[in-house]
Amino acid sequence: MSAALLRNNKKCNELEDDRESCLHVLTWTALRFTDHTISGSGTTRFLRAFDEEYEDEEGVRGGDLKKGFLLGRDIPRVVKFDPRPQLDALIDELTETFAVRYEKPPSTKDLQALEDARVANVPESIMTNLPAWNYRKHLDDLAAPSWFVDTFRRNLDPDFWPPSDKAREQPIGTGSSKKRAREQGKLGVRIPGTKSQRLSDGSGSRSGS
Repeated sequence: MSAALLRNNKKCNELEDDRESCLHVLTWTALRFTDHTISGSGTTRFLRAFDEEYEDEEGVRGGDLKKGFLLGRDIPRVVKFDPRPQLDALIDELTETFAVRYEKPPSTKDLQALEDARVANVPESIMTNLPAWNYRKHLDDLAAPSWFVDTFRRNLDPDFWPPSDKAREQPIGTGSSKKRAREQGKLGVRIPGTKSQRLSDGSGSRSGS
């Protein structure tokens, strides 16, 4: 689930939330079942973002760690899925784009400078140096119908995946595994027919019937 939905129980689910959720699923799966360059304790630290939840006067919430990882580009900056540079590049590009949802918007002055450059037909190679350029581009990408699938294809098509690409479960700390076991146990005692339930499958996700 997106950080935006987890942090605000009253927010309506939008296309951008579903697409961001796909990034979190991809990242969680890669961290758990793909060889990478961080240790078991490091893996556990990153997986905390997908287990995070707390309760306040508005109910059960979370998403702060996911937001922080996106803003800091922590996972693509620290983790390398060796030997899968295509996966590194894909997660890097998706993280860079979804981070815009949580960044401070450009100033009115910066936005006007970008608009003036467009009206003046300034070459794109020059406009990319303007502060508001990347912000606007990422927002446009998130709203484009084909952007998400096109991004996957562009990053994965140039090279073949390794011939043997079996899942390789990665070691994690006991704290994370115990939390996941507790949450999995909750799934066995659900009450069918309820209007809405909060479920956790190790990723801090919610579902409603």
